[in-house]
Amino acid sequence: MPTAMEAVLLLTLAVKALGTAAAVPYAIAAATSFISNISSATMSPLSHNQAGKDLPPTRTTTSTMGFGKDIIYKMCGKKTEPEPNVPEGVDIDQDVEDVKNQLPPLPSPLPTPHKDFIHCLPPNAPTYRKFSVFTAGSIEMGSAIQWQKHMVTSLSHLPITVCNPRRGHWNPNITPQARDKDFKDQVEWELSALEQVDVICFFFDVTTKSPVSLLELGLWAGSGKVVVCCGEGYWKGGNVELTCDRYDIPFVKSFAELVPAVEKMLVEKGMMLDAKGDLVGEN
Repeated sequence: MPTAMEAVLLLTLAVKALGTAAAVPYAIAAATSFISNISSATMSPLSHNQAGKDLPPTRTTTSTMGFGKDIIYKMCGKKTEPEPNVPEGVDIDQDVEDVKNQLPPLPSPLPTPHKDFIHCLPPNAPTYRKFSVFTAGSIEMGSAIQWQKHMVTSLSHLPITVCNPRRGHWNPNITPQARDKDFKDQVEWELSALEQVDVICFFFDVTTKSPVSLLELGLWAGSGKVVVCCGEGYWKGGNVELTCDRYDIPFVKSFAELVPAVEKMLVEKGMMLDAKGDLVGEN
């Protein structure tokens, strides 16, 4: 039986004889498989001790494949290409083109953030002022437009807390299942903040489905602390509008109307500001 190195050299010569780079992957696969089989067959002490027992199936390891690939490529005069870097997470806070022009331009100049304004993101526990807002609505794993940033900026002149569930980095390996700790922490952060805040503002991006936002709207429709923005073209827009009508929820169709609607509800909840824009009373 030839050795592993002899097998690789024989396959390399075959590739050279064919004179085509297209044969390289097949040679690599054959060589590494052969190496793996030889490695399994030469485990004499273990094989002897395990005689008559079921052995786990062998498989070609990444290191073995890399070894075989390097030899094949070197013998064929081809440079070894580095393995591509695999991203460790999804940036759900990246810029998303507003193809439907759902967001108005930010005010110019931008509002000066109030000294008592707090913007809270998961997984950190929120710090609550006397009055607070939760930015419910479309995220869609980062494919929704950046309406949360617009809302945070638009409310930053107020002495309030804004809880924003759209965290900047999300690991795609996290499964949306209750047993996944990271997923559970995110959902529980949102549920707790939804319970705590004074105003929940929903924005439905018309280019998304946003099933979780629909779930949350149904959960809080009768709470008396919801404001909704849902433009023309959202796939369940009729359901959203009729639900808002049934439960007397302030309903608007543009983001430009949503910001003043949120501020109005904060006032209805008791927020009073003095001439300097500070909260009247303790905060």
